[in-house]
Amino acid sequence: MMRLPFFLSMQSCPRRCIYCHQGEITGVFDIPSPEHVEAAAASATRPAEVCFFGGSFTCLPPNRQKAYLDGILKAPRGSTVRLSTHPECLSPAVLALLASYPVSMIELGISSLDDHVLSMCNRGYSGAVALSALESVLDAGFHGGAQMMIGLPGQSEESSFDDLRRLGAVRKGRPLTIRIYPCLVLKNTPLEELCRKGGYVPLDVDRAALWSGRLLILARELGIPVQRVGLQESATLGRSIVAGPHHPAFGELARAAELAFSLAAVSSSGPWQVPRKAMSLLTGHRQYGLRLLACRTGLSPEETARRVVFAGNTETNGKFPDERGIDGTLSWE
Repeated sequence: MMRLPFFLSMQSCPRRCIYCHQGEITGVFDIPSPEHVEAAAASATRPAEVCFFGGSFTCLPPNRQKAYLDGILKAPRGSTVRLSTHPECLSPAVLALLASYPVSMIELGISSLDDHVLSMCNRGYSGAVALSALESVLDAGFHGGAQMMIGLPGQSEESSFDDLRRLGAVRKGRPLTIRIYPCLVLKNTPLEELCRKGGYVPLDVDRAALWSGRLLILARELGIPVQRVGLQESATLGRSIVAGPHHPAFGELARAAELAFSLAAVSSSGPWQVPRKAMSLLTGHRQYGLRLLACRTGLSPEETARRVVFAGNTETNGKFPDERGIDGTLSWE
């Protein structure tokens, strides 16, 4: 199925979150009209997933929501709609409206469920409100989505793990996927000012990758699929970042950390058999995953490499050219 993405940057958001500038993240500043959406949907040659990202779709006036949704009906039969929105804007009437269209997934911006973190980020609601909104989405029969963040002001790793466990408790076997985004300091945001004054210290790449890797393991244990780790890379995003764990392949680093942690948990000395399809997670980015596995097990880098065997009996042959971390240091815990 083809995808037709539309970005409604910061449209109808109830308030400005401390870290947010969606235009800078997506590179899209012009908001598409319902007529533009209808024309794009009508031109699709096969069933499409029409996606409304950014902003808070269900916080739009009802007639505006309906205009956008009417437009997607011009897409070929079998097309679906995915949208992201704010937890405060999901009344029974709104869910009933969405149910009358081929809406397949509703993603909620659940950056955190920790009330202290939510307050510091100016989210304007409590964790209980966010969980209730997600439950209403699942109860209505929609596939739910939760967009989580790490490294937020006032947030700890354990806080985010508790968030994920609470999401798992609400899920109850129903379809739910998550995204994990590291908090970046963007230009022209309140967080930039807080960072400049020393009130906020962002994560570095290594710590953010390790944190995400641990979340990925917990998500797997809870049976919650992870749709994406890290923001979509764009030229605009790169130019807008003031500080924080920005890396063009952040998702791969996080999944490499997940694999290294998992292997070390299975055995502290190996040998480890790894599917060939996962080879790049260990050997890519200056062998980030292999070096992390060495650090976790206490083996030398060379010995660690010798004890990893990929499916098909293709060994690493002990090649381990660089012991430095992503930023040139070894900062792993």
